[in-house]
Amino acid sequence: MPTLADIICFIEMRSGHPLNGDEGIQHRPDGAPQSNGDAAVCGVTVAWMATPDALRFATEKRHDLFVGHESLYYPYDVINAKNPPAGWQGWKVNRQRKELLDAGSLTFLRAHGSLDDICIFDDFAALFDLGAPVHENGLVKVYEIEPTTVGELVQRAKRVCQMPAVRVAAPEGMDQIVRRVGLPWGGLGLFVNVGYQQALVELGCEVFIAGEADDYGLRFAAEAGIPMIETSHEISENPGLRRFSEMLAEAFPELNVAFYECPCVWEVR
Repeated sequence: MPTLADIICFIEMRSGHPLNGDEGIQHRPDGAPQSNGDAAVCGVTVAWMATPDALRFATEKRHDLFVGHESLYYPYDVINAKNPPAGWQGWKVNRQRKELLDAGSLTFLRAHGSLDDICIFDDFAALFDLGAPVHENGLVKVYEIEPTTVGELVQRAKRVCQMPAVRVAAPEGMDQIVRRVGLPWGGLGLFVNVGYQQALVELGCEVFIAGEADDYGLRFAAEAGIPMIETSHEISENPGLRRFSEMLAEAFPELNVAFYECPCVWEVR
């Protein structure tokens, strides 16, 4: 059976770089060595986040490894924080996740930016059938489509993401014609990541199809004259995570691999 080290090596080989500072083994079950890369792995659940339902799914599958894309605990990446809030381990959300990990004898491996590099970004682009980018700088890419209105692109986003509604900031109205698309996937529509939006603007982008956004991020786009369509963080990244689970299963045929699809947490009433 493959080991934790084998799976980490696979991720690093496919991404072309070592794990980033916010990645790696972040939880081992009570009583297990905390950094034992030689531990054999029998089953893996891949999911966007270690939500209670996702952890229960992994336990029901009798898996021993959970590969999560997002932060295990709150606040974001608190494990690596220099000044974490006092008592964060006792917060209900964090305590519950640890208890479920321990109850299921689950190791948690975070694979964040590495999976963005491997497949998450490209699979979000593929969802919209955008083809090859016309401008790119790493994961800052602009795609060209046939001229279309923002309203038509909204309907396309709802259809391919299977969402009944999306949020839209359309500074020039829904009839604005656009043809150069940028993808602030995941959380890159948030205010803390407006530098990514600006990089797209400088490449001639005319419309954003984002994962998660917030008021500041939406306003930045609107004041730049760029309409933004928000899907959701998890929906923009689930296709790539599903693909990664398939890649893992192909690389390690003896490994029981399953993908858990975290649903969008909010709904429109």
